[in-house]
Amino acid sequence: MTHLAEIIKQKASDHLDETIRLRRHFHKNPELSFRETNTSAFIRDYLLEHDIAFIDGIGETGIIARIKGNKGNGPVVALRAELDALPIHESADNEYSSIIDGVMHACGHDAHLAMLLSSLMIIDGLKDQFRGEIIFIFQPGEELVPGGAKLILEEGTLRKLSPSAIVAQHVLPELETGRIGYREGAYMASSDEIYIDILGKGGHAAIPGQSSDQILIGSMLVCRLKEKIGELEAGVPKVIGIGTFIASGATNVIPDRVHIEGTLRTFNEKIRSRMHSLVKDECRQIASEHGVKIELEIREGYPVLTNDTELSSRGSKVASFLWGSENVTPLELRMSSEDFAFYSREYPAFFYRLGVKGRNMRQRFLHTPDFDIDESAMAFGVATMSMIALDLVNNI
Repeated sequence: MTHLAEIIKQKASDHLDETIRLRRHFHKNPELSFRETNTSAFIRDYLLEHDIAFIDGIGETGIIARIKGNKGNGPVVALRAELDALPIHESADNEYSSIIDGVMHACGHDAHLAMLLSSLMIIDGLKDQFRGEIIFIFQPGEELVPGGAKLILEEGTLRKLSPSAIVAQHVLPELETGRIGYREGAYMASSDEIYIDILGKGGHAAIPGQSSDQILIGSMLVCRLKEKIGELEAGVPKVIGIGTFIASGATNVIPDRVHIEGTLRTFNEKIRSRMHSLVKDECRQIASEHGVKIELEIREGYPVLTNDTELSSRGSKVASFLWGSENVTPLELRMSSEDFAFYSREYPAFFYRLGVKGRNMRQRFLHTPDFDIDESAMAFGVATMSMIALDLVNNI
């Protein structure tokens, strides 16, 4: 293992310039979820150029590349990266800044794609070192419900390939370059969207008896939902967040409609179901109490992302072997969500974090207009993903 690890680390270092070139291409040419036609075509051409077998058209823009080892039959291990960018206007002015107005790789998917392609090239050159098969999932639509992972699973190709494990890495700008973060078990929250319309009789604000007060009713509903959800199952992290409250009245006009949007998140699927029921019940109760109509839509998003305990332990040990245990750190629960969670319900999964904060780099955050990474961190990501894949395919 020591000899192979040194080979992979050297290859990842030697490949860094190409990884950076790929990342900057993707960063400069971002595409929104489920519209990643040019990104998909670029990857397809890259695979053809390097004579890599693949299946395309999965979920329209998705691609699964395949590399079989020369040491005989064995398990299938899957690695995954995302194709899509976000509807954010980039504020930076770099040579590789987005040329698409209002669209930007602000979540690191450009780096994920570049690292997956570089890992693919390294693994392709090491076919004599492993058995079984390693597959590379280039997935559309991670940022948009219903999530490209769900569509890929429903399409069926991945199930036919029957992976024994699936792995993904995600950049973390709060973590320093050269460090890896992981968490066994539940790691990222489920996420669902709620849309509420309160419909009543508007009127003159100075004559309240002639109308129903949709703004007051909506405010009461939000407060009650916050209170009731907070009382559910002490000790289980959960949240209802309201991000939209639209009431288009005036200083002396009560509107006949109020529109509310928010998110429900937790780390327990049973609590998730109870949260849905609670929202429905409270909407019915408030509507009955105040004589208004309340329309509710709950859009189911991503489930809880749960890392397989054995796989996480093995992956973190590989990372420690590569970089030293002092550079591999357990992570706290994270209330954000990821559609990789769909894979984690179907297969043993390991989703870990790659530090991308350079020593002299000011703090950046995901999903912000000035997001960027320390590109040298990608050498660590390429080596880590490659080594984990080879360790798993040879030992599980």
